[in-house]
Order: sequence, then C-alpha cells, then structure tokens
Amino acid sequence: MTGSLLANFLYTWNQMPTDHIDMLLDVWAASLGEAGGQWKLLFTCHKDLYSTIDRTCFHDVRWQSLSIKYNRNLDEPAPWMQAQFDVWFCCPLETVHNMLSNPDLASKMDYRPYCEYDSKSSKCRFQHFMSGDWAWDQADIIANDLGCKGVTFVPSILGSDKTTVSVATSQHDYYPLYLSIGNIHNNMHWAHHHGISLIAFLTIPKTSHEHASTVSFHKFC
Repeated sequence: MTGSLLANFLYTWNQMPTDHIDMLLDVWAASLGEAGGQWKLLFTCHKDLYSTIDRTCFHDVRWQSLSIKYNRNLDEPAPWMQAQFDVWFCCPLETVHNMLSNPDLASKMDYRPYCEYDSKSSKCRFQHFMSGDWAWDQADIIANDLGCKGVTFVPSILGSDKTTVSVATSQHDYYPLYLSIGNIHNNMHWAHHHGISLIAFLTIPKTSHEHASTVSFHKFC
C-alpha cells in the first residue's frame, strides 16, 4: 500500500524526472543506514518504481506497451525512420466492459436507441448519444443479423485533448487518448464517474526541420 502511494506521488503528482527519483532513493537509503536496524527500501531505483507501476491494475485493466518504427523505403533514411517509438495502452475491450459493469453508471446509461419528443411542439429532442439517428441506423443493421439476437449496440468514442504529457518518461512527449461509450448519458461524461478513461499515451515522433515537412513523415505521424 505504501509503495503504491509513493509511486502515485512521484509519477502522477510530482512528475519527478528519473534522475531525481534515483537521487531521492539514494538519500533515503543513506538515512535508513544511519538509523541502523534492518530497513528495506520500497524501491531501489526509478526502474524498480516503474516496474511496480507497470504491474499495477487500474480497475483490473493493466497497462501494456508496444514499439513501432518506419518500415517502408529506406533508400535515403532520415533519422526518424530508424528510431523506435513506444505506445502505452490499456485494452479497450476490457475498459468498455468495466464501464458497462460499473454500478455508478447503471441508471445513467441507454441500452437501446430511443426517440424523445417535446410534449408541446411534438418535435424530436436530441440529447444523449443514443437518441440520435445514427444510433438507430446502427441498431437496424445489428437487428438484421440473426446471429446478433439480444445484443446491444455499444459505440466507442475516442478523443484526445491535444495536450502533450511528459510524466517521468525521460522527457518523451505523448498525446493522451481517452475512451468512452455512447450509451452513457452526457451529464455522466461531464462528471466522469469513470465514464471516461485514459487508455493510451501516443508517442509524438520528432525530427529535424529538414524532414518535418516531408510527405512520408506526415503519413507516419
């Protein structure tokens, strides 16, 4: 428990660089040595701390990572073509499953499309995602598939706030990617209640001014 609190403080709240984390842990270890006794550090270095974070489950969805690189024509390779870029992500399917099973959202969720009309003007009122025409169209497509009897339409909504983050990542920049589902009412999106989840950090490839305007770099990004 204490290790998780410290990891959350250093990684999320303080956003401490790796060399500062190592210095802090070294000073901590020295102070414990002076105090005497058999003391055990929560973490030995920043890598140990990051390993703990990687093993941490958030609502039972673990963080994973993959690496990508340019794999097309390398006749005249630019430096970014030979670099490797990391992407950190949570499983979208598991994240959606947790949203659907969240009791806080149970009464604020639509499991089928609907129409709502103004009692005075008889005009259709659009408010939540599932009241829209597109949701009806998708539900009709599903209904025509006999193998989908009894299923519900769960549209995924992805978005990024275009804010780059550099949290204890050796100054690598990432775009945060968020996920929600259209079944959840708008007011619950605003209030969050786990109706919106951070599911990925998308790496931001960098290159020199010479190659920044090339077509291949733009397509890769």
